[in-house]
Amino acid sequence: MPRIPLISIKIEKRLKRFLFFITALMACGFASAQIGGTTTYGFLALSPSARVTALGGTNVTLYDADPTVQLANPAALNPQMDRHVAFSSAIYPGNVNFGNASYVQNFKIPGTFGFGIQYIAYGTIDQTDEAANITGKFNAGEMNAYAGYGYQFGKIFSAGANLKFIYSQLGTWNSEGMALDLAAMVNDTAHNITASIVAKNLGGQFKPYTKGVNEPIPFDLQAGLSFGFKHVPFKFHFTFHDLYRWNIRYNNPADNTQSQLFVDSSQKPKTYIVDNLFSHIIIGVEFNIKKVVRLEVAYNNERQQEMALTTKRSIPGISFGLGIHIRQFDFSYAFQPMPQGTTLNYFTLAVNTAGFVKRKTVPKDGAYNAL
Repeated sequence: MPRIPLISIKIEKRLKRFLFFITALMACGFASAQIGGTTTYGFLALSPSARVTALGGTNVTLYDADPTVQLANPAALNPQMDRHVAFSSAIYPGNVNFGNASYVQNFKIPGTFGFGIQYIAYGTIDQTDEAANITGKFNAGEMNAYAGYGYQFGKIFSAGANLKFIYSQLGTWNSEGMALDLAAMVNDTAHNITASIVAKNLGGQFKPYTKGVNEPIPFDLQAGLSFGFKHVPFKFHFTFHDLYRWNIRYNNPADNTQSQLFVDSSQKPKTYIVDNLFSHIIIGVEFNIKKVVRLEVAYNNERQQEMALTTKRSIPGISFGLGIHIRQFDFSYAFQPMPQGTTLNYFTLAVNTAGFVKRKTVPKDGAYNAL
């Protein structure tokens, strides 16, 4: 596993102070981040549910009875989710199986607690030597067991945190780590506006794959804004990701059209300001029809830039979703085009188990009120 350079100590301290201010919960004593390159435990950055996938793969402004949004934003944990359980599953190209199981409950103490397990199974992989001769097979998979807490104070403010224990096994190599999510949220239902900020995956490995070689995990600083209008059945979602670094644009060698023999050194290098700006933004819309049917569509510019092919027409930056809510059951499906004619299909089933007991124990608003 390659080493990845860490951000400077000065930037890290500023980030810690900022997160402490917005959450007012705790100091982030073991925060770390990286710029460029790759990270380990990459599955932590994947979408936790079909609904979030349909809204572009990242969303931190959903606030209702959907228990799957805990991994996206722990500040969204709220009493409406009490005794809701959800199961999500996605099949990625290459038969990689990814899923998430979550459960939320209110206890006698203030606040809402959520628990879950996130997993990814890469399947059986050929093991080869330096000459590409197959010498055997091995299995690979990773898991994230997490617990979270959300607390509402005042009429519109909430804060939350997730604690994650991570285990990874890649053939004969294994690793363990821990991470923390911190979040703050404003949910103004009177004006139909929601805003939030989330710091994800503060932490690292305490048992690396190779002794003495610690690698960064996929830290991200995200913010979101969503708004709707009275008597209009849709809501706009704007998600901003990778806010701790500016340049996340894919460096495509094909952009350099100059011959190496005739390079004009007087020309200033391109800055790609617009590309970089829109690479940080995901735009989504969710339609809610009588709180029974949901339709979602979103555009992720970063994904489109990374996955688009010049030799084949495709729309990898677009995602679509459908949700159906019937009594205690909520079913969600997301469809996301991928390169080479492949697609990502994501399914989520959520159940309000409180709805099967006496009516007086059922929360007043058990439906997914997206608006």
